[in-house]
Amino acid sequence: MVITMKRSTVFLLLASCMNARRALLAVLAVCVLVLDNAAYAIDRSITKTQTPDPVLVISNNAGVGLAFFNLATSDFPNGTLPYPKQLLGVDWKTTYYPQSISESVELCYYRPYSSEKNCVAINPNSSGTLSDFNGEAFNHGSRVTIGHTVLGGVPPYARPAGVDSVTFRYRD
Repeated sequence: MVITMKRSTVFLLLASCMNARRALLAVLAVCVLVLDNAAYAIDRSITKTQTPDPVLVISNNAGVGLAFFNLATSDFPNGTLPYPKQLLGVDWKTTYYPQSISESVELCYYRPYSSEKNCVAINPNSSGTLSDFNGEAFNHGSRVTIGHTVLGGVPPYARPAGVDSVTFRYRD
């Protein structure tokens, strides 16, 4: 079987193959550039530890001992500050006030540089992981407070038995 084609048809076929090849090379070049500059997501964590404040005991009035966990630019690896971050969870461990009559604990999350808080009740002298704040903005300027509300105790101060700690798990 012999196939005959006009010269113009052969040139058109060759030209279209060359255009397709150039287009494919252009797409390949763009892919290489994008992948070369792509930021790969890395799971990271930041752990902070602090002793909550002693609570002044006056009769049966409630007092609050606070531990503050603020995130500064120095807490994040160099070169990652401008990139968006995704909060994966907040791990916590609390102490307790052994000479108090009653104690309740609340962990509050603050978005970066915001005074609005989102709080969750947790237990004294325990640990856990919260995913309640994962949809919130997260970066330097974010913070967590753990507040121990103490109702009475041995005057003049109820003192914590240890430290509170928080681990921010995130992806950037």
